Amino acid sequence: MGIFYNNLIKSIAACKSALMIVFCRPIVYFAYPHSLTTLQNQALFRFCRMLDLDIILDIHDTTEQSEAVGAGQSRLNESQEEYYIKNSTFILALNRLIWSHIKEKYKIVQDLKVVFVPNAYEDSFCKLYPHVYKRVENRFNICYLGGLTKNRGIEIMLKACEELHKKFPCLRLYIFGPYADNFDLQLKNTIDSSDFIQRRTVPRKDLIRYLDEVDLFVMPYNPSETYLNLSSPTKLFEYIGTGKPILCTKCESLLEIGENGGIMYVDYDPLDLEKKAEMLIMNPEIMERLSRELIAIRPQHTWGERAKAIYLALQPLSETKL
Repeated sequence: MGIFYNNLIKSIAACKSALMIVFCRPIVYFAYPHSLTTLQNQALFRFCRMLDLDIILDIHDTTEQSEAVGAGQSRLNESQEEYYIKNSTFILALNRLIWSHIKEKYKIVQDLKVVFVPNAYEDSFCKLYPHVYKRVENRFNICYLGGLTKNRGIEIMLKACEELHKKFPCLRLYIFGPYADNFDLQLKNTIDSSDFIQRRTVPRKDLIRYLDEVDLFVMPYNPSETYLNLSSPTKLFEYIGTGKPILCTKCESLLEIGENGGIMYVDYDPLDLEKKAEMLIMNPEIMERLSRELIAIRPQHTWGERAKAIYLALQPLSETKL
């Protein structure tokens, strides 16, 4: 009964949207893939295409994500993905690398309008963390945000932190994120039974309040996995928003973000992660320098700045509708 009711509501909403589209002929926006996982919105997309309306497709993820992180099967297939991309007027892509990959994969030859707008963080991060990071004596807390899945470097992070904890007993590892259904049971047991690792799941809107005592963020994605090598994860921008030091693996798209400093890069290897983290522990002045560099670049990475970039890019398209 609940499924029937939900589908009825979605269908009524889709019908109302279709009426507005017919009478107003607006520029239409779809967030991909999230807003195209329902049959009703899929029908709306085709309806807009039939009416030859301008369609903006904001690509947040692709069908490759599910395979890359082992988080179940994608709700859309590659044939659908290709159709939606090729039949859009305007593409919002997270970065040039992922768009080049998509173009090559689907043999896109038409001259689509594309603007590159990475993910971002809420302005509230700057308000809560306005100052340069300062080390606190006898404390070193490492933090990872996000789901625990394959290819996200959880194993190398745990190995590095286990060795670091032997040298620095005050070290703690805080993990904020859920286990994937098929997450490695041995790694799960390591986390759950550890006396220095704490894992919890909190609503994203409340997450910012739990980061006050973090000393170092880690982003240990596997760069040999194509999807992760080209991705633009929101968590990295939230790390930037705190202005606290970041250790990050050498994924191509993430190297671009830190080209002006603020991020220290490591190999996808527990020994290198351990070595770089130990160097930061022993040299708090380097951590403060990284923090200053992050605070200098972070204003350009807010959701507000992302919205401005999209607005400026869409102005010529909207003017043609006047």
